[in-house]
Amino acid sequence: MPVIEDNSIVMVEKEWSVNAGSSGRIRIKGNQHIVTLRFDLSAVQGKTITRAELVCHQAAEMISAVTLSTIAVPWQEMTSTGLTAGTKGVNGWGYPGARFPAVAGVNAFTLVHQSAFQLRDGKYHCDVPVDMVHAMASGIAFGLALHEHETDYGRNPTIFSREQSGKQPFLVVETENRSDDVPVPPTDLKLVPVDGESARLTLQAPRLGFAYKVLVDGRQLGRHNIPLVNHGDRQSIPLRDLPESVTKPGLHTVEVITVNRTGQQSQPAQVKGELFSSAPVSFPKVRPLPAATPPISDVAVIPVTDKYDREGRAVGDLPPGYRTHNSLYDGQRIHLKASAGEVIGFQVLLRGDNEVSVNCHLDSLDWRVDLFQAKYVPTRGRQIPDPLVPLPETIPLNRETDQAVFVDCYVPFETIPGEYNGKFTVSDGREVPLRLTVLPIQLPRKASFLCEMNSYGLPDHVDDYYALQQVAYDHRVHVNILHYSHHTAAPGARKSNLDMRLRSGRRMNNQRYDAVEPGAKQAYWDDFEEAFGPYLDGSYFQDGHRGRIQAPGFYLTFHESWPLNCRAFFNGDPDAYRAFADSPAYAETYVNVLSDFVRLAKSRGWTETGFQVYFNNKGSLNEQTKAPWILDEPSSYWDYRALQYYGELTDRGRRGANDVQIDYRIDISRPEYCRGELAGRGDLWVVSSSAFQNYRRLITDRMQRDGLQVWVYGTSNPVHESNRQLQAWALDAWRYGATGLVPWQTVDKSGQALRQADQLGLIIFDKTPEGETVIRHSMRLKAFREAEQLIEYLTLVQQRQGWSSSQMQAFIDHYVALTGSVRKLNDDDAGTAEYNRRALLDIEMLRQAAVELLR
Repeated sequence: MPVIEDNSIVMVEKEWSVNAGSSGRIRIKGNQHIVTLRFDLSAVQGKTITRAELVCHQAAEMISAVTLSTIAVPWQEMTSTGLTAGTKGVNGWGYPGARFPAVAGVNAFTLVHQSAFQLRDGKYHCDVPVDMVHAMASGIAFGLALHEHETDYGRNPTIFSREQSGKQPFLVVETENRSDDVPVPPTDLKLVPVDGESARLTLQAPRLGFAYKVLVDGRQLGRHNIPLVNHGDRQSIPLRDLPESVTKPGLHTVEVITVNRTGQQSQPAQVKGELFSSAPVSFPKVRPLPAATPPISDVAVIPVTDKYDREGRAVGDLPPGYRTHNSLYDGQRIHLKASAGEVIGFQVLLRGDNEVSVNCHLDSLDWRVDLFQAKYVPTRGRQIPDPLVPLPETIPLNRETDQAVFVDCYVPFETIPGEYNGKFTVSDGREVPLRLTVLPIQLPRKASFLCEMNSYGLPDHVDDYYALQQVAYDHRVHVNILHYSHHTAAPGARKSNLDMRLRSGRRMNNQRYDAVEPGAKQAYWDDFEEAFGPYLDGSYFQDGHRGRIQAPGFYLTFHESWPLNCRAFFNGDPDAYRAFADSPAYAETYVNVLSDFVRLAKSRGWTETGFQVYFNNKGSLNEQTKAPWILDEPSSYWDYRALQYYGELTDRGRRGANDVQIDYRIDISRPEYCRGELAGRGDLWVVSSSAFQNYRRLITDRMQRDGLQVWVYGTSNPVHESNRQLQAWALDAWRYGATGLVPWQTVDKSGQALRQADQLGLIIFDKTPEGETVIRHSMRLKAFREAEQLIEYLTLVQQRQGWSSSQMQAFIDHYVALTGSVRKLNDDDAGTAEYNRRALLDIEMLRQAAVELLR
């Protein structure tokens, strides 16, 4: 069967729009070039395929193995690129914004197969599963994609294309002249309305058949939305990506036809229903900014998420007069609205001539009120506030520059709704009245959307660890510190770094903790429990504002070299399923020790702690001190397969963990390249900001289909940009189903962030004059707190209104235009989400609208 169209889809930054359809040689190169092939299969249509083989002529370099997959979308040789299928009237690959990887490699219900590329007489040969040919011959698929297993980019492996005379790729197919079993239609069709553009069809799969053909009012549904027949199962099909002429509110007819492997079709099964409409969403009017009044002299009050440099120039887009007239301040009085349990904050910008003391209190109330002084740090030729320190007894004022004071007021959970008064006072006689309206709602004590402050390397003393967690707890976030390194793989290498000094004065016995022998059934947990127990069970926070909260996220030590160093048992095979075949004790010990930890956790009541089994390391086959694979941000096929292997070991070890939460966590920047591995797993994926932007549907479909939990990772905004970017980042992630954010590095142990702008320094180690370690924090931590509290408001709104996720998205979009991009310095950069600067202030309108619906 000859190739009639071929291309090399380029997936390299700045080259996504390159077309290679006319090239005589086309690359198959890791994740950068995937070859697409379409064949003339007219000669085998209606026949049963019994064997198939793909043959390609080698042009340059060696290709050892590939992932073969079908392609879910029609495409054109001379116009397709990584960003478009090149067909008239179609934007993207099947739907707007879809890139090529989203419709191949098991994504979009495509078939996938791993195959060796065997070189004989200058030609590569690889087996092709017969159902891939059946799918192409019957119009269910639109060609084959060839994705190289390796990701070595120091080479350019190529094959000859159909343009090279005598060396074109071809498919060898063996057939039998018989038909497949006659297909039967599905049963029990049901329609579920979703929103104005999509719906969902569920059905009972038939006992005979291969694929479905779905029509909505006579218009075919795109193949990328349709699964193959899974005999006897209840299946779900999204009805989306349809033309506007179809997606009009009203009664619609959906037909489903079953197709067999030789192209025969069943009678249609039909269902009718009201689709493509949704209940209206309430959009309460938001009160405008307070009327302008003459402001108190040299006093400005603004939200904690906004900032001005020392000279009084706005950071980001803030309107004229915003310093003295905004949602919190009318120039004469501070107006605050909060729910019970909320931490409500504001900042005061002061100028003057003298050294003054300041205070803030609420009349006749002994609520906790924290005051901080902002430190101005140099960045891009400006002095911008970022680190915060406890407010000293007096602060010097200047007529030409600002002094920023931050106020955090902790509203008790048992507070009665109503009006409360107070004042912010300056010792030179200035007073700013304060009115706090406590709403008739209460925030949950436990955060429903998690912001995890990631870092590496435990502090020297356990007291410093708890000081970190206390700062995080006060801001509704948590710190998660990875305590092992990349260089743990070699036999005898140190496996972990659990050696903090305990309160007793002795150090944790890391040597004993790591001394797990092959075949061991138990591990040494005594020091682990002494060090972390009060944090894990939440007793350390018993008297805190939110009460006892068990650790929301905590890295366990389990990784490829704990409990056993992996290189001591590794046989050199890149396939993790074969790599330890000669040493079964390696896997057995991992499972045994994890099971032992489950027993410990149950016995200690760590039932709500967010334990994570996380493989952070980046290695290669040849680096003997490291893991054989890249397990954090996996890249090659073997990396994803290794993660699948360790995931199955983790499943075995946590089998009895019904009352203990142990997530198998994967930090993944390329979810589109799983190549069929990790399918069907309901794990915790921490997905890069760029992946969540470029492959959002792929990820959200996995969330719905597999019960996948998703957090989004990236980098916090730089000091010279608005801190509202963090609010927008969290809000954008939440509205599409993510349940957390992870800024990838947040702890500055050097203290430099107190003197120089540090994008990563959200939590800062400092020393007192007496030499004691204390923990400071960035004002950006308050932006994360504001984001979490806003999401709690929106969650309450959604629950009270009974809105679907699409209705909630409509509510958010009505007030805030969350359009943005992700800035990356290079391919390995975690990425910084950037949103429309002019829209950032609209987040305040969204909060006010939520308040109106909850009053």
